[in-house]
Amino acid sequence: MTGFLGSGKTTLLKRYLQQQAVGSTLVIINEFGRESIDDRITLHLKSEIETIADGCLCCTVLGQLQQTLLHILTRRARGELPELQRIIVETSGLADPTPILGTVLSDENLHEYIKVGPCVTAFDALEGLQTLKEFAEAAPQLAAADRVIVTKTDLADSADIETVITAIRDVNPACDVTLNDVPDTIFAPIESVEIVNSPLRAANTSVHLHTGSVRSFSTVLDRSVDWATFSVWLTALLNRHGDHILRFKSVLAVRSAGKLVVQGVRHRVYPPSHLPAEDNEDNVSRLVFISNGINDQIILDSLKRFTAATSTFNGLSWPAL
Repeated sequence: MTGFLGSGKTTLLKRYLQQQAVGSTLVIINEFGRESIDDRITLHLKSEIETIADGCLCCTVLGQLQQTLLHILTRRARGELPELQRIIVETSGLADPTPILGTVLSDENLHEYIKVGPCVTAFDALEGLQTLKEFAEAAPQLAAADRVIVTKTDLADSADIETVITAIRDVNPACDVTLNDVPDTIFAPIESVEIVNSPLRAANTSVHLHTGSVRSFSTVLDRSVDWATFSVWLTALLNRHGDHILRFKSVLAVRSAGKLVVQGVRHRVYPPSHLPAEDNEDNVSRLVFISNGINDQIILDSLKRFTAATSTFNGLSWPAL
């Protein structure tokens, strides 16, 4: 769970934990300063609390997250912890979530025992737009989100809320947006149907420019793709440009395999998942990229060369990135 300073992360987390069975959730709280108080705010809810203070999880104390998660798994194996259903990481208000997600995806021990759930971002309906203009940290927090909860909507009028939602969509057209609500399923694993029903399904290519260098754009391939060729292209793209690709989401029509949901964070790709047969109604593939500091056309040109190559691919050459 992420969001800028004062966006209401801890309040949302408290409301969520109040709905959960005691002992089902472990919370890791990251405080930028030396002294943590959020753990004291949530401790009365009788959830297990771990604190990582004096630095940001995305940079200075990222290694501590890895150690903390491994320690939690060890304690669970020894029977010192209950059979946890979930671990929630609440970042500091200045953290970039993508390196945090990458830590879990890149560690073989963690990846074997922990399934990465959604990145949930709290966004302030009153101050969020100004925060986006003034602080570079805010846009990557939105860009990484699978779900965005707009907070403090009771204090804003409907026109302002619509403007906020538009700003969120400009940064991340593929996220789910909820207004000030904390459903039971907010931290549930990402379901394929959510991605399919998101704006990712829009048929037209769209390009949005946001303040600063974070951009989002989507594109459509009007025919099915060869999975082996596409996966090599995606791997090569992320290997070269992964530092600049904050999120990647796609619904691919794969030859002889139906529809696959493929998504990733920077250099890492989540395990693909199949869509139900009823969602395989066409051969169209839809892709969304959220990037930082790279020209959209570089990715689109590379993808264009890939699609041209797949029609005559002979196994000897690959489209250049």
